[in-house]
Amino acid sequence: MDAGTDRVDAAPAPDAGPPAQPDAGDPPAPDAAAGMTGGLAGVVTRTAMPRAGGVGHLYLAVFDRDPVTNRDTAMVVGRVIVEDADMSSADAAIPYAIDGIPPRAEPYFVSGFLDDNMNAGTDPETAGPDRGDLVTLEGFGSPTVTVSSAETVAYDIVLNTNLPF
Repeated sequence: MDAGTDRVDAAPAPDAGPPAQPDAGDPPAPDAAAGMTGGLAGVVTRTAMPRAGGVGHLYLAVFDRDPVTNRDTAMVVGRVIVEDADMSSADAAIPYAIDGIPPRAEPYFVSGFLDDNMNAGTDPETAGPDRGDLVTLEGFGSPTVTVSSAETVAYDIVLNTNLPF
């Protein structure tokens, strides 16, 4: 199922309404057939120092499995791009929201990066971090969060690493 991409400005936007419905040919996600979807919302902060100024597009995605350790098989279930996010200040806090996440008992994997050198490309399907971008990692993988109901889960994201390669 293509979860689509929302693009937002760094300032919070009003609710855009219900999430887009899947194509008729898509298999239903867990509980999606009943019209139940949840979401994540919070702020993005950083503990790592940006190498290219700290202003750029902020890419946030939720995956069904860890995209770090399962790069070829992880599927996006929700994403948002915050354009022109200013994370240059150490106390920057950028609000975000990702809607349309099918509830499930297993945790989802959260991935985020700041493209402050503006070379991730224009296609969100293929955009990814490169050397020096701020990313969120937990050990050698992605942080996890459980969305087990149709409620929005409060979840803050920390960009804590400069991608070394």
